[in-house]
Amino acid sequence: MELGFHVKFTDGRRRFDGLDHYNGATALLGLSQVFLIALNAFYNREILTQAPSAKGFRVVLGKSKIGSWDQYFNIIITDPRVLAVATDLGKAGLYDLLKWALTSGVGLAFVAKNRKAKKIIRELEKKNEDLHEKLEESIKRIHSPVKHQGFTVHVMTGQQNLATFNEATLRYIETEVIDDKTRKIRVGVSRFNARTGTGRFIVDVDAASVPFYPADVLTKGAKRALVDSLAWLTRDKFVPVDAIVSQVTSADGHLKSYRVHAVTAAP
Repeated sequence: MELGFHVKFTDGRRRFDGLDHYNGATALLGLSQVFLIALNAFYNREILTQAPSAKGFRVVLGKSKIGSWDQYFNIIITDPRVLAVATDLGKAGLYDLLKWALTSGVGLAFVAKNRKAKKIIRELEKKNEDLHEKLEESIKRIHSPVKHQGFTVHVMTGQQNLATFNEATLRYIETEVIDDKTRKIRVGVSRFNARTGTGRFIVDVDAASVPFYPADVLTKGAKRALVDSLAWLTRDKFVPVDAIVSQVTSADGHLKSYRVHAVTAAP
């Protein structure tokens, strides 16, 4: 099984006048890492730290067309078990998952519509390791032509755009503003690591998740409330908690995460 993709570089803050080799190579490295880590999570349900450890498939550079700045690459599945998983997921499910992986960490909240993709996202968010945290540095590398040359980067399959990285997404990943005021929010828990106190909140079952981090050591009662909410969600029941949080936003006001001060079970 072979799937084709390409990355396209166009005008952004500056008119496109040629891609510097270093910036292009850095962007391609980041994109390769994203695909290897994300696809391994989708196909093998394992969140890796090192991209080369991906199993059952390869990311292979393709031939660029004459006169085009697009770089083509293919996903080649080499393991029969992975092929069976990929076939069952289908292209529609895979594209939803890739959009989620590429855009959720840059302020472009994407909610998957494909049923099988939604199931995989739910499974991954229950794990102690956060996929988007593993992809952060790679996403920054993809932005190299944006940051240093003012261009725009598009990740595509055929004519379908999976993600666009530009000045707005660069500002999102490079800025962080912590609100001095706290507020109470009512949310469910889609992921929680009791060891680190980190996880993800959702406002309803189908909503995009937002990461949270403890402002200080969480109490036993707070951890219990978070664990209980997550446990209910695994049984497809949304049981929220009341959390006292500080919002963390990008410079232009997009919500990036929450700093959690206290958590109680919602009445």
